[in-house]
Amino acid sequence: GRHEDGTLTSPDHLRIPQYNTGGKMGNGIVLRDQPGVIKSWTVSPEWLRMNVSNCTSPHNLAIVTGFGDSMRGMFNPGDPLIVDTGVKTVEIDAVFFFRVGKEGYIKRLQRIPTVNGTILRAKSANPDYDPFDIVEGMDFEVFGRVLKVWESTDY
Repeated sequence: GRHEDGTLTSPDHLRIPQYNTGGKMGNGIVLRDQPGVIKSWTVSPEWLRMNVSNCTSPHNLAIVTGFGDSMRGMFNPGDPLIVDTGVKTVEIDAVFFFRVGKEGYIKRLQRIPTVNGTILRAKSANPDYDPFDIVEGMDFEVFGRVLKVWESTDY
C-alpha cells in the first residue's frame, strides 16, 4: 500500500519511518545533541528477518537517530537505532527509548525490587554518566524498546 508520505510498500521492501517525537506530546520532546536525523530506511523482508528479530510487528518499527553521548560504547550521536514502538512497558531489563518530563532518553532500564515495589534504574553505557531511578509519580512514558543499534566508526 501507499504510506501517508507517498512512498510505496511492496512485498519486496518495507519502510521503517523516523520516530515522530512531535504530535501527541504537544511541543515534542527534547533529544539533546542530535546531529541531524535519519528520515527513514527502506529494507527488504530478508534484511528484516536476518537483522531484526522478535519485534511485535514490522509495522511497529521506527528509526531513531542516536543523540547525546551517554550511550557511547553502544552507539554514537547520529547513529541509527531501530525501536519497536509496540513495546510500551518495561517487562524485562533491556534498552528503551523513553521520556521523563520533556526530556528524551535512550538507556538500559533495569527492574529493581524495593520495599515500595519495583523501580526502574536507568543506566548509561558511558561510565561518565550516573544511573538514575524512575519511581512512582514521575512523568514517565516508554516510546519503545531499542532492538538494534549500529555504532559508526570513522575510517
